[in-house]
Amino acid sequence: MKLKYSVLAITGGIILTSCSLKSKDKTPVFIQPALLDTIFNNAYEGTIPCPDCPGIETIVHIYRDSTISRTAYYQGREQLPETKIGTWKLKDSIFETTFDREKLFYKIKSGNVILRVGSDFKEVEGKLAKDYILTKAHPFDVKNIIGTYIIGDTLGEYKKLVINNIAKQQFNISFEHQIKQDSLLNCSYEFKAKLNKENNLETDLQTLNDSLKGQIKILFTKHAAHLYYKDISASQPFILCKEHPQESMQGSYKSINNRSYQQ
Repeated sequence: MKLKYSVLAITGGIILTSCSLKSKDKTPVFIQPALLDTIFNNAYEGTIPCPDCPGIETIVHIYRDSTISRTAYYQGREQLPETKIGTWKLKDSIFETTFDREKLFYKIKSGNVILRVGSDFKEVEGKLAKDYILTKAHPFDVKNIIGTYIIGDTLGEYKKLVINNIAKQQFNISFEHQIKQDSLLNCSYEFKAKLNKENNLETDLQTLNDSLKGQIKILFTKHAAHLYYKDISASQPFILCKEHPQESMQGSYKSINNRSYQQ
C-alpha cells in the first residue's frame, strides 16, 4: 500500500490541500465559504496602470450567481467610464472572468484584497506590484454621492448636477446648463432616480414619458459623477428643452463637495 500524506495551510480562509507526493507541486486550493461570502458582498477598487493615461480607476463586483461587473474609468481622457458585465469561474484561488471576448484574472489574497494577475496566474512583483491590488471598498454611504457636481466654468458656461436623497433608495436629480453671456440658451430639468446594485443611479425614461425607451445612468468614480444615456432610440430621442433639442446632460461632472466617493 502506498504511503499518502496530507498538508493543510490556512491563511485568511484559504486552505491548501495535497493528497500525495506527486501532487504537492500542484496543490489544490479550497476557499472557505465565509471568505467567498465576504467577496460576494463587497466591491473591490484600485487604479490599474495605463500605458497612455495616468491610470485606470477600476471597480469590481463579483456576484454569487457567477456574474461579475467591472467599471473602468481612464483618468485624463475625454470619455465616460464603461461598465461591462461578464461571467466567472473559480479555479483554486483565481476568478477566471470573461467579458465578451476579453478574459481577465483576479486572485484572492484575503477578504480585503484581490489581485489582478496575468493569464499565467502569477502575481506582479517588484515596484509595480502595488498597482495591481484591488482593495475592499468602504461600506457604501449615500452621503458620499449627495451634493453638487460641475462641468465647465461657473463664471461663463457650465453644467451642474445637484443630487439629493429623498427616500431610502430614491434620489432627486436637478440639472442646469447656464451660459452667463446668453441666458436665452439656459436649460434646466429635474427627474427622479433609484440606486441599483452597483450603487449607481438610474432612471427608466418611460417613467418620464410613456413613448420613450432607454435609461439615464449616473456612475460614480473617486471624484466625479458620470451621466450617460443608454439604449435611447434615435427615432424617439430624449429632449430636455424644446428650445434646444440638441441639449444633453451627458458628461463627467467633478464633485465640488471635497469628498471622495466610496462604494
